[in-house]
Amino acid sequence: MPAETPAEPAPRASPPALWTGTTYFAEGLPWSILHQIAAEFFTAIGLPAREVGYTSALHLTSTLKFAWSPLVDLFGTLRQWMIATQAAMGIAVGLAAVLAERLVLDPSVGTGSIWAILVLIGVLSATHDIACDGYYMDALDKDDQARYSGVRVAAFRAAMLVGSSGLVYLGGRLSWLLAFGAAAALLGGLALFHRLLLPRGENERPDRGAAAPTVEAAAADPEADQATARTEDPAAGAGAGAKGSAVGHVLDAYLSFLTQRRALFVIAFIISFKLGDALMFSMSKVLFRDLGVTTEIRGVLNGFGTVASIGGAMLAGAWMGRASLTKALPPIALAMAASEPLYLVLAGDVAPLKIAAGLEAPRAVLAVMEPSRVAVGGVLVLEQFLGGMATAAQMVFIMRRCHPDHKAAHFAFATALYALAQTITGTYSGVLYETHGALAFFGVASLVCAPCLLLLPLIPTHADAARG
Repeated sequence: MPAETPAEPAPRASPPALWTGTTYFAEGLPWSILHQIAAEFFTAIGLPAREVGYTSALHLTSTLKFAWSPLVDLFGTLRQWMIATQAAMGIAVGLAAVLAERLVLDPSVGTGSIWAILVLIGVLSATHDIACDGYYMDALDKDDQARYSGVRVAAFRAAMLVGSSGLVYLGGRLSWLLAFGAAAALLGGLALFHRLLLPRGENERPDRGAAAPTVEAAAADPEADQATARTEDPAAGAGAGAKGSAVGHVLDAYLSFLTQRRALFVIAFIISFKLGDALMFSMSKVLFRDLGVTTEIRGVLNGFGTVASIGGAMLAGAWMGRASLTKALPPIALAMAASEPLYLVLAGDVAPLKIAAGLEAPRAVLAVMEPSRVAVGGVLVLEQFLGGMATAAQMVFIMRRCHPDHKAAHFAFATALYALAQTITGTYSGVLYETHGALAFFGVASLVCAPCLLLLPLIPTHADAARG
């Protein structure tokens, strides 16, 4: 008899902390391109404010991603979707670089083409988000999901820092062709890196006939291969019987989320959590400007704030991994809500400064009336630190609401609810600020944190609650 051919070894995979960081950096960079770099570019080339504001509408691609998220679960693998969309985004951003340079050299060509590319990047980015979030939940057990939640949030924030600071500086200092081109190169490099080192899913393995685990780390623990177990168990979930029908799978995905235990409380909590942050996202910058903080100083403070948010996310992830979401969520939510009224202290100085400026008071007098940069920076850094903790806790909470058979669809649907609330609130924030003033605005921003605190005793936080 011929000698048995030894099984081909599984491809070498990078450690979870590394691939979690790189995949969520790949998720954060397109977000920065769409919502930070694009707005900075349109501002730099002198477009009217209304067109700069239209970049907020690009949030709709993330909001609507739940519409096609079940198809990502149904066709191909999550790993394949991630790599393909990263490569496609690299090409699209490269094309945006050429169009941006063309627009700088000849403004008469109009912005229609670059807007079309931004919409395409938005769709690709949203699809990548679906696959990335689903892959994270499939590759890691619930404890590791909490443990690495800080890494994923930190990587996303690091991508924002690279985009809003490094690439914008590159565009303003040298050229926007180079800025967008560098972003394209980063996305292309990430696609290649993940093609070589991202752990392979079950149906991508050479020994796919065997019950191989989803990731390399699961090889030592057969129970970690939840995807395989669900495939072998016809009663594993509500969606198992609907896999043969795309329509049935889509309906089952959304109905199973909406019929979970305490679904109304879960949805209300997802919508209301961090709603105050959504109001303040842009208006905190306006507040600082009204307080006399220059653009250069705001840029420096934003750097400290981003680092603080990364630290908060890392701390929250470690806390939830060591303790539990049930124990960590209430104090994190309370701390986040307590940080919002700090802006009221700063906002109280806006009206006197405007009155003094209207009376043409000397600059020396205005400087005395302005709050110290240490106070402004301290409020920003503390709020961003606690906001980073809250973001990590929110992501883990949403993951706990996802049924194993519909991880990507459920996560996309839940984050779409959150994104829609954030988009609507953020869009209205400027009107509220201008109409009622800084003090009333930040008073409202502080009050909108109350609903999520009232919902804390009513929401399930255990991982198995989504299945009951």
